[in-house]
Amino acid sequence: MTYWSDIKDKLKNHTELAIQLLLLMLAAYIFIMAEKHSLRKTPVFFVGLLIWFFFRTKTKHPIIWLVLFTLLVFDLFHLYFRVANHHFMLTFVVLSVIFYMYHKRTDILQKNIQILLVVVVLASAFQKLMSNQFMSGDFYYYLMNRAFVFDVFHTFFPEILELAKSNSESILAVQDTDPNGTQSIVLKDIFPNLGFICLIYAWSTVAIEFIVAIAILWKPRNKWTHLLFVAMIFGILCTRLEVGFMALLSICGVFLCSNLKLRLLYVMIAIGCITLMVTKIGYH
Repeated sequence: MTYWSDIKDKLKNHTELAIQLLLLMLAAYIFIMAEKHSLRKTPVFFVGLLIWFFFRTKTKHPIIWLVLFTLLVFDLFHLYFRVANHHFMLTFVVLSVIFYMYHKRTDILQKNIQILLVVVVLASAFQKLMSNQFMSGDFYYYLMNRAFVFDVFHTFFPEILELAKSNSESILAVQDTDPNGTQSIVLKDIFPNLGFICLIYAWSTVAIEFIVAIAILWKPRNKWTHLLFVAMIFGILCTRLEVGFMALLSICGVFLCSNLKLRLLYVMIAIGCITLMVTKIGYH
C-alpha cells in the first residue's frame, strides 16, 4: 500500500503533475518534429540549452519552456498548412503554462485550459457539422472500406483486410486511368449495412463532441464530465491512433479533474500515448 500512497500524493498536486506530463509530451513531439528544418532549428536548441545550463539557477524565467515554445512557433510559421490541429492547441497550452510560471495563479491556468478545451472540441464538432461529406457518412464509409480507421481491430478480422485491400487496389487502378474517361468502381462493403452504420456513427460523433464541450464549459471538474471526456478519448483512439492529440487532451484532463482515480486514468492514457509517440506508432 506504500506505493499507492506515493501515487496518491503525486496525484494530489495535479497542476504540477500535468505540467510534468506536458513537458514530457512536448519533448517527444519536438524531438519528432526536429528533423523538419533541422538546420534552422539547431541554433535555437544550442543557444537555449546553453542559457539553461549556465543560468537556470540565476533567473526566474522558464528557459526550457520558452525554447520549446519558440520551436513550436517556428514549425507553426514554416509548416502552417501541414501541422495537425493539435499543434495549434499545444502552442496555446504551452503559452498558458509559461504565463503560469510568472503569475502562479492555478485558477487562471485552469480557466485557460478549460476555455481551450471547449473551443477545440466545439470547433471540431462545427467543422464536422458543416461538412456534407462527413455528415452523410461518406467520409467514414470510404475510410472504413479501405481499413484506414478502426485499424487496431483489423488484425482480429483478416477477411476484412482482404476486402479492404481489394478496394484499395481498385481505387489505385482507377487513378491510373484517363480522368476524362467514364471509369468508375463500386467499393465492396467490409461488412453488411456499412453505409447506414457510418451515417449513425458520424452523427453520434458530432453529438458526443457537443455534449462533452458543453459539459466541460458548464461543470469542468464534475466526475461525469470527465467520464464522458475519457469515453470520447477512447473512442477517438479506437477509431484512429491520434496518440499526440489524445496525450494532450488527457493532460488537459489532469489539469481540470478533481477525482484521484480519474486523474490516474488520464495519466495512464497520457503516458501510453507518449510511449506510442516515441516508438512512432500512430500519429503524433
